[in-house]
Amino acid sequence: MKKQNFPKKHTKDVPLPNDLIRKILKDNYYTKSMQQVEDIGVDINHLENIFTDQTYYLAMKIVPLLERKVLYLTYIENARLNDICRRLKLSKMEVISIRKKGITHFKNNWEILSKAQVFRGDSK
Repeated sequence: MKKQNFPKKHTKDVPLPNDLIRKILKDNYYTKSMQQVEDIGVDINHLENIFTDQTYYLAMKIVPLLERKVLYLTYIENARLNDICRRLKLSKMEVISIRKKGITHFKNNWEILSKAQVFRGDSK
């Protein structure tokens, strides 16, 4: 039997490691002055407002609220795990799990939105 050579599938998928997600969150927050951050309404319920890029903004906007709160406390307020647990009345394992889910949701949302932009022809 002859072996068939199938063409390689090329995709625009860009895997984003968790460290890159953390860097994106930190860079978008810390590049703005504190006055600008206050003016755009970044708070525990509106983490998405730190992004000026529409794709990042939308990707974070559709992350569930509790996950956004944990990400906000972790990366914006640099709160310790115990502090987050106390503020949200959750166990350490719940907070760790929610943080992982939040990062995963953000990554997946970003990938889907990026693909949609490429499909629509809106790529930058």
